[in-house]
Amino acid sequence: MSFGEIAAYVISAILALLLCRVFYKPLKGVFIMAIESFLGGVGLYLCNFLLAPVGLSVGINIVSAGVCGLFGLPGLLLLILMKAIYTYM
Repeated sequence: MSFGEIAAYVISAILALLLCRVFYKPLKGVFIMAIESFLGGVGLYLCNFLLAPVGLSVGINIVSAGVCGLFGLPGLLLLILMKAIYTYM
């Protein structure tokens, strides 16, 4: 191996480590949001299961799961309240 090849390997390894370090926090945030959205969808499913006999059911899609994932329980209650208002008006 020549000096140029060794230098190229070392530089590319350093760049790879720097890129991993730079993109770690944003990717961590994306993964946390995805997990919270999934849990929001599970909460919507359970809520639909419990409120279906009353006649209230909130559609489970990526937007409503995202709202529940972003805002938690208040977001879930907001979606149920909006559905109740628009259903019974």
